[in-house]
Amino acid sequence: MFKDQRPQGGKVLFHFSSIAVLEDNTIFTAPAGRNVWKANEAGGWDSCASGLPENAHINRLQRQSDRLFACTDEGLFRLKNEIWTPEKMPINCYQYKESGGLTFAATEHGLWCHTARGWKNTAFSGHAVYDFLYTPNFIYLAMDWGIAMYDRFTCSWEQFALGSRILSLGSFQGRLLGITENGELAAGNGRGGFERIRFEGMFIFKIVQAQGGVYLCTDRGLYRLGELRRQWMAVSVSLGSPVTDIAVKGALLYAATLNEGVQMIEIGREPGEN
Repeated sequence: MFKDQRPQGGKVLFHFSSIAVLEDNTIFTAPAGRNVWKANEAGGWDSCASGLPENAHINRLQRQSDRLFACTDEGLFRLKNEIWTPEKMPINCYQYKESGGLTFAATEHGLWCHTARGWKNTAFSGHAVYDFLYTPNFIYLAMDWGIAMYDRFTCSWEQFALGSRILSLGSFQGRLLGITENGELAAGNGRGGFERIRFEGMFIFKIVQAQGGVYLCTDRGLYRLGELRRQWMAVSVSLGSPVTDIAVKGALLYAATLNEGVQMIEIGREPGEN
């Protein structure tokens, strides 16, 4: 489950295992945020932490255009020639994305955008932003208290107080989705609000969109999100060890688990297809 641990400085850390796979099929993982490991040709793992500050906690590994980034409590780093180099963003970082020619980072002190003059805070400097979605019309932020939405046409903000920290964002058939710190799914209801869904006996860590599907990383394994007759459903992809992150490369799905390392799942066709 999500641990709201606040060490020195009041930082919130993600105690999830993260994974990324590059174009050459090289696998990187950060088990429970401790160190970064790289798969070797012998089937084992080599430490890949050169350049990272000692005791840095990795909140998330993120691949962008076959470049690997580490969002850590000591800032944002990029892997270059097997060495992590700082990206001049020395703030507890939770997410990094490049979209529409722009570069954004979600941090403990709001959303930041990289400009020709360096990083610039663009929203909520006094609040943590844990994840974000950038679309042609809107920007959505995962906040301590719920979800913030920026309308790019009217240049205005709208806030949805959900009474819970939102850790992960996604979308399903045009509907905004969020994962709460309590492992629930918060789904847009199409009427300007959200409904909260608790799948029985399941704690959701993260939502991931890949290959046209929406996946739920949970304490019971990996599921694919679906909807039938206006009812949300979770279809099992892989049961067993808790899955906290996934990466998809071709017909393979790489799942980072809490207890059993990295699992590879062949998905020659999308789950649920006959």
